Order: sequence, then C-alpha cells, then structure tokens
Amino acid sequence: AAAAAADTAAITARDRSGSSSRLFSLGYDLILDTYAGSMGFDEVTDWDYYTQDEDGNRIESVEPSPFDSSQPKRTRSSSGSVVRIFRGELGGTLGNTLRARGLDKRVLVKEFSGKIAKDLASSELDCVGKLQSEVVVDADDGAASGDWAVSASKRWLAGKMGGSTTADDAAIVKFLNILGVGKSNSKDHSPFVGILGRLDLSDFEEDMGVTPQEWYAALKVAPPKKDAIWVVYEYVGLTTLNSYARPPLARLQNLPPQRNFFGAVVAPPPIPQWRERAKYAIKGIMFQCLEAVAFLHENGIAHRSIGRNSIIVSSVAQDKMEASSPYALVPSRLVVKLADFGFGGPIADSSFDEEFRTRARSFGIEFKEGTSSVALTNFAMAEDLHALGFVFLGLLLTSLAEIPTPQYKMPATDEDSLQRLVAEIFDKDFEAFRDYVEAEDIWENLVSLLDENDGAGWDLLRQLCFARERASENKNEVTVLTARGLLSNRVFTSRW
Repeated sequence: AAAAAADTAAITARDRSGSSSRLFSLGYDLILDTYAGSMGFDEVTDWDYYTQDEDGNRIESVEPSPFDSSQPKRTRSSSGSVVRIFRGELGGTLGNTLRARGLDKRVLVKEFSGKIAKDLASSELDCVGKLQSEVVVDADDGAASGDWAVSASKRWLAGKMGGSTTADDAAIVKFLNILGVGKSNSKDHSPFVGILGRLDLSDFEEDMGVTPQEWYAALKVAPPKKDAIWVVYEYVGLTTLNSYARPPLARLQNLPPQRNFFGAVVAPPPIPQWRERAKYAIKGIMFQCLEAVAFLHENGIAHRSIGRNSIIVSSVAQDKMEASSPYALVPSRLVVKLADFGFGGPIADSSFDEEFRTRARSFGIEFKEGTSSVALTNFAMAEDLHALGFVFLGLLLTSLAEIPTPQYKMPATDEDSLQRLVAEIFDKDFEAFRDYVEAEDIWENLVSLLDENDGAGWDLLRQLCFARERASENKNEVTVLTARGLLSNRVFTSRW
C-alpha cells in the first residue's frame, strides 16, 4: 500500500494531465489511418571567434568578415534522426463518446526513432506535461487531486485485461475540451499542441502476428522501428507557419481548382486586399504567437527551438487548413499553437545546460552551473524572443510580398539568411536593414505599414531580434523584456 501511494504521488507530481503515464493500445484505443510524412532535425551552431594568448587562453572576441566563407557565424547540419508522422483516430468507447459529443476523434501520432529523436520525445513529454499540468489543475478538481494521472496510468492494463477505462475516457474528454477541441473561438484554445499520451506497440510487435508486408500494404511505409517512442497528439493539422510564409499568389497555385455546377474549372476569386491580409498576419498570427510564448515563459518554460516549422497554423473549423488559406482573414477562427518541445525545458534549469552557458557568455553574461538569477531568466526568455523576431521578419517579408507573378524570384527570406543580413551584412544596424527592405518594390506597402505610429512595427521587430543584446545590457538590473509586454506595441493595439 505504501509503495502504491508513493507511485501515485510520483505520477501526480510529474504530470497531472496524465499524458506522461497514459499508454494507448493499437487497435483497442486507436487506429492509424494514413502516413502523413516525416521530419528530421537540424543542429544549428552559432560560432564565436576570438584571439588567444601563447597559452591558448581567450583574449577577446573578433568579428570575421561576413564574406569569408571559412569563418561562418552560423552553420547547420542534419541530425540523422527521423520522426514519422501518422494520422490516426481514437476508437472504442472513447471514440464513440467523442463522436456522440460532436468532438474531433482524430489524432496525430509521431514515431521517434534513433537516439537523438528518442531523447527529444522524452524531453517533449516532460516539458508539455508540465504545461498541461498548469492548465488542467485550474480547470478540473479531478486533475488537481491527481485522479487523472492515476486513471491514465491504469489505462493500458485495464484495456488489456478486459477492465474498464471509463474513468480515463472521461478525463480525456475533459482534457480535449480544456485544450479547445470543438470550441469555435480561438481564445478558448491552448497555445501549445497537447499530448494525450503514448502509443504502445508491444502487442503489435509480439502477439498480433502482422507481417511487415501487411503493415506496408496498409500504410505504404516500413513497419515500426524497434524501440521507437510513439506519441499521440491532439489533431491540429499539419500546416506550419513555414507553409503560410509565402506570397499569397504563390500559395494560390497550390489550391485545388474550383469548379462550377457543371464541373468546369472556374477562375479563383481575387486575393483579398493587402491591408486586410496584413491585419490577419500581424493582429492574428503574430499576436497569437507572442501570446503563446508569453504563456510558456509565465509558466517557467523556454522553448529553445522556435522556428517557422515549430509554429502550427490551425483553425477552429473541422478543416484545419482553413486558417492558412490566402483568403483567410478572420483572426477569431485562427488557432496558432507552438509545437516541437524536444529542446524545451524549465527556465530555472537553464544553467545546467553547458551550451546555454556558452551562448550567454558570448553576450557577457556569466553564471555558474546550478545557479539562478534574473540575468539567467532574462537571457533564457530573450533567446526565444530573438528566434521569434526572425520568424516574424520572414513571415512579413513573404506573406505580404506583392510579387508580380508566381514565378517571381524573391531575395532570400529564410531565417539563416535574414540573421546574416541583420547581424553581419548590416552589423545590427536596423535602419540600414529597413533601407534594404525599402529598396525592393515588392515590400513597398510593408515598409509603409511598419513606419506607421512612429515606426511601431520596426520597433517591435528590433526589440525581438536584439532581445539577447538587451538582456546583456540589463544583466545587472531587474528590467526584463517579456513577450507579454510586447503585446502592448501599437502595431497590435492601434486601429488600422
């Protein structure tokens, strides 16, 4: 009894939503419908160059020429690990309950294979579990008391032994409701992609007798990788900000042709006015992105790998691609969620990360392993804000570019190229970067919009992109730049 109580306490403390301890059974709880694709991981290295004395000790930092390819400021390499993505559906009594309540029973399932990917999966389960705990304890007494975590830990065995999963089914339904599933306003949705649990394939591998050929015939991909970790997520679609961050004329080319009542192809309606699209991108997508990061930081979590592919652009509608259409203009139907928390973790634990300490040291911020301070918190949040700033730059320069034809070749707008332009070519002179943008006709309206309200738009981008520099300047003060504070920028609050 004492051991059981200790196990229950450990489960409750770790994740009160139950996602970390819940195991779904393939077939009984969940079926896989289709293979959706795969994703890999890149390792990004920012290089710092410095002179040394005769003993090899560091003297001072030096800035190499931005045109010297032998001394890059940033390099990128593939990790080699792979994550496969499947669309699935909750079944059994849980699926029936969701269908009866008009809730979406679709899920996304990811298979993490290879050491790096499996480490990321474990980290993501832990990180998202902490966030989910913060959300559910305020919304449900059963979750707060630990009942959800306990019923989740018993799900797999109950299903396998013919027991009842009624208690956990009810917890999952409540949890999906808390995440916003089925709700018609984006404000009712969580700012991160929720995790429901893990998928157990031991029965499939050991008892079901399904051959690799049968698996391939059903899903058109190779069978499960040995010892892989399978994670089950709420269904939010697969459209990332990277897919949205293209000129609307180019995105229009990827839409299926429209037809009239007789089946004949008709011309698509004209693209909405530029000002309306700009309002959607800034007051919709960018605003929700900042709100999501604010939520993370206020709950003590740093994402540490924010990029266009870690931001999901979804919708309150059944068709999750609705919000990423070139015709989407209603922010209340837009749902932006942060994903891919494999590199994330508690801000308070940042000092244990040697690479984090090295990055902070390059900005003149020193702290020892295991310590905590305002400077550490400030820099950990600043790294997320810095990354988000270049995501915003890329979003604006692509989705609001007025290209003459879909084939028009634009200047490079990927995050690495933009970082190189701002930090190296223009030596962090944002006014010079603004002049560079103004010189391109495709960005004429964008420059004018960012110039409004005494350059409020440029000021927002500057504060985000140089958040780390500001953290360095304020390392001995209690002043902290926050995502929540940036939401009061006039580019969001003014009427336009």
